[in-house]
Amino acid sequence: MAADERAGMDTISWLLDKADPALEFQVRRDLLHEPEHSLIGLRHRIKTSAHVKLLLDERHENGHWGSGVYNPKWTCTHYVLWELVQLGIPPGNRLCRESCDLLLGFPRGEHGGINYAHTVTNSDVCINGMILNIISYFGLYTDRCNELIDYLLASQMPDGGWNCEYLRGTRHSSLHTTISVLEGLTRNLESGHPYRSGELKTARSQGIEFILEHELYKSSTTGEVIRDEFLRFCFPVRWKYDILRCLDYFQRAAIAHDPRMDAALSVVARSRDAKGRWKSFKQAGKTYRDLESVADRGKWNTLRALRVLGYFSNGLGG
Repeated sequence: MAADERAGMDTISWLLDKADPALEFQVRRDLLHEPEHSLIGLRHRIKTSAHVKLLLDERHENGHWGSGVYNPKWTCTHYVLWELVQLGIPPGNRLCRESCDLLLGFPRGEHGGINYAHTVTNSDVCINGMILNIISYFGLYTDRCNELIDYLLASQMPDGGWNCEYLRGTRHSSLHTTISVLEGLTRNLESGHPYRSGELKTARSQGIEFILEHELYKSSTTGEVIRDEFLRFCFPVRWKYDILRCLDYFQRAAIAHDPRMDAALSVVARSRDAKGRWKSFKQAGKTYRDLESVADRGKWNTLRALRVLGYFSNGLGG
């Protein structure tokens, strides 16, 4: 066995050592390429893993978490559901589906979409991208789902991306907003929901091109790094963009390799330590419990980085 192959297996052994079912499922599916039909029992156990069980136990009788739908971050209904999606809770989970109905119960914004806020009349584009992602994952297809799609298509900007400030005169899309919308569009397309699917595919291609024009993290005018935080990889992801989140989205959506990804791929590869592991980061905010310590090398970031690098190095992204 070659040294690099042996090192890779050592890293996978570390990932699987005392791994909870949520992590183990994704390692076996995405790194060891075990067929999903052989992992049905493991996936069913995700709801009993320590972190997932803690989140489910914090759910109130009214179906919400925290103080309601969007407060406080990250212990509110919206972000707990988004975290559970990332951890791979089975999409048929009854409690999560009931809580998704609460998201869909909020009023329509002045220009469309779902508006959580009581203080502004317009919906938030980034939030609506995440809502579409969440409800598509759990298989909730109602007229409100179609309204979300209408809103996201209507709010796309001329440069191909999206920006929460699009009604306030901004002329340039935001990577933060764009990645949340792209994840939502793709999840909806993957689900087979047919509503305006051709237009969604076109919008998705335009949004991806917007990101590629920035080589995932660079100014299109100066070539400089737009924000240093784009090079710090947080998990669970919330609303902020970073290049690992973007590349992980590309591999999940089966996006072909493009040379404009290479600089970001190099940044991810160089972030690996001598043991083949990646550091853990988190977005500041209140949590019920941190998934991992930021003082440690992160198993979740290591999983995500390895599946990204594996996808693009094995020709699957070519």
